[in-house]
Amino acid sequence: MAQLSIVLTEAAESLLADARERLGDDLTLVIGNGCCDSTAPFLFSRYVAGPAERPVAEVGGVPVLLDAALVDLFEGREVVIDAGADPGGDSFSCETELGQRFTMQRVPLPA
Repeated sequence: MAQLSIVLTEAAESLLADARERLGDDLTLVIGNGCCDSTAPFLFSRYVAGPAERPVAEVGGVPVLLDAALVDLFEGREVVIDAGADPGGDSFSCETELGQRFTMQRVPLPA
């Protein structure tokens, strides 16, 4: 398993709480190798993990899965998940129904 840390900003914590209130507790954040080139996590309700996805953390009571092909890109990093307005709403991620979108940055872990 990659050595990494995943944290939520206050805005992301709030958005995750809003999504949980609307959708229930069966949520999963997925960092994948899809259309966003690993620049945004996707929030899914009642998600069934694929064979190449690995659990790497839990934030706000929500499991975080990482595509196995991305493990080396995340090694030794802190993943900071933030949230902000999403006027487009063109994502499959659940939070876009609330007019917002999760974003993320990878930064080196402190020594």
